[in-house]
Amino acid sequence: MLIDRDKISANLKTASEQDVPAISASIISKDEILFNGHYGFSDLDKKALVNDNSLFRIASMTKAITSACIYQLIEKDIFSLDTYLKEFFPEISDKKIINGFDKEGAPVFSEPEFDITIGHLITHTSGFAYEIWNENISKLVESGDLQTAFAGNDEFLKAPLVFNPGTSWEYGIGIDWLGVLIEKVTECSLQDYMKTHIFDPLNMTNTSYDLPPSEHSRVVKAYSRNGDDYQEMPFEIPEKSSFYSGGGNLISNARDYSNFLKIFLNKGMGNGKNILSEDSVNFMLESLDRNIKMTKMSTQAPILSNDVDFFPTNEKSWSPGFMINHDDVVSGRPAKSAGWAGLFNSFFWIDRKNEIAALILMQMLPFSEEGCFDTLQAFEASIYS
Repeated sequence: MLIDRDKISANLKTASEQDVPAISASIISKDEILFNGHYGFSDLDKKALVNDNSLFRIASMTKAITSACIYQLIEKDIFSLDTYLKEFFPEISDKKIINGFDKEGAPVFSEPEFDITIGHLITHTSGFAYEIWNENISKLVESGDLQTAFAGNDEFLKAPLVFNPGTSWEYGIGIDWLGVLIEKVTECSLQDYMKTHIFDPLNMTNTSYDLPPSEHSRVVKAYSRNGDDYQEMPFEIPEKSSFYSGGGNLISNARDYSNFLKIFLNKGMGNGKNILSEDSVNFMLESLDRNIKMTKMSTQAPILSNDVDFFPTNEKSWSPGFMINHDDVVSGRPAKSAGWAGLFNSFFWIDRKNEIAALILMQMLPFSEEGCFDTLQAFEASIYS
C-alpha cells in the first residue's frame, strides 16, 4: 500500500503544535516500517522532544498482548475459550449481578444464570465492568464497598457482575482475570511470562510494567487540557509492581508495539520466531459473535474519560482480543479491521485487507479527548486518502 509520508508527517506536526503535546506514530507492513515519526514534547517544562527513546503508558493496549498470551496457552491445550473460569478459580461461582441500589442505598443483587468462560472474558461479554464507565460499579467504589482498579492491587477483582455472562457487551476487567489466570497456570508473574514469550522473542526491549528509576525520565508526561494550555497529570511509575494487570499498565513505545502488531500480518511470525499459530491469529482477528454489539461507554469519571463511541455510525463487536468494525469506516480503515486503544489516548489497528498496521501514541486525559480523537482521525485519513 502506497502512503504519502510527507502528508502524514505534516498533519502530525500540526497536531503536536495545536492539539496534543506529544505524539509518536508508526505504520508497518508485513516486512517493513512504512512510517515512523515523533512530534512535540515529552516534558513541556523542560522542552524535551519526543524521540525514539521516549516511552508511553499504553494502558489498555496491554489487553491485546495478554490476549495473545492466552492463545499461546490455548495452543498448549491448557484451556479453551469454552473453559469455565471457575475450574481455576472456584470462588468465581459466588459472583452476583448488581442490579442497582435500594432506597437506603444498599446494593441489590441477583444470581447469574450462566457461568463465565474464557471466551466471555476475552471479548468483554463476561458481565464484568469498569468503574470509569459503569454507574453501579462506580457507586460501589465511591461507597467503599469495592476497591478501585487504580489502587495497584487485585482487590478490584472482587467486583460483581453487571449482566448475565454471554448476553451482552461491556468494557471491563475481564482481561485482568485472564492475567491472574496466566499467572496461576504458568506459576510465574504476568510480567515474566510476557518477557519470556512475547517481549524477548520480538525484541521488545522497551516494554515492561516496571521501570528502574534511572529510566523514569524517558516516560512522556501525561497532560490534560486547561483552557488554551496544558496541565500535567502526575502518575507514579512503578519500580516494582505489587500486581501485574492483564488489562493495562504496560509501558512501551511505537517501535516495540509495532513489533507485536507485525505478528498479526505475518501469520503469527515475528522476528523470525513463531509467536502464535496461523489459526490463532485468524481466530483473534475475527469477531467471536457479531450479534453481541459493542455499545457506547458512558463516562462516570470525566477526569479520566469522556463518553466513548468509536465510529458511532458503524456496528462493532469483539474478537478474542480486538474491537472489530463490521463496515468500512469513513476515516479509512476497511471492514473487519481489528484495533483498540489505551486510556491515555493511544490507538492502533490492524488492516489485513491492505496488509498494514498503524498506531499512534499520545499521553493525554481524558480518554477520547477531542483534540486527541481529531488527531487519530486525521492520522487515519491521511494514510488512506
